[in-house]
Amino acid sequence: MTKNSAIQEFFESFGLSAFPSVSVPTSGDEKPSFPYLTYTVNTEQGVERVGGTASLWYRSEGWKALNDKVDEISQMIGNGIVLYCDEGGIIIRKGTPWAQPMGDDIDNMIKRKILTFEFLFATTY
Repeated sequence: MTKNSAIQEFFESFGLSAFPSVSVPTSGDEKPSFPYLTYTVNTEQGVERVGGTASLWYRSEGWKALNDKVDEISQMIGNGIVLYCDEGGIIIRKGTPWAQPMGDDIDNMIKRKILTFEFLFATTY
């Protein structure tokens, strides 16, 4: 499994549709329905540390479901998890700040939390 495939699988493991933030479908049948997740992670080679983010997108009157999902993800990661890939491995930890709430200027029903991650790549290429 490639680094990018391992990262995609990691974000899909949260039980939401997951999309790289640069390729979210915006129309037709492929447009995601709420809730969903978008993420940005730059990959590295060798032993390198990079930051990454994920945005959880919900559409509801309140924050409870979104906050529950953030807590679930936090517990899944714990003090860190390891992803294995063909090139080696990636250690993922929660970054700082861990979770930042965001709203939407156009639709006050849209709730968003930005999660910050630290990715330590230990890969050959």
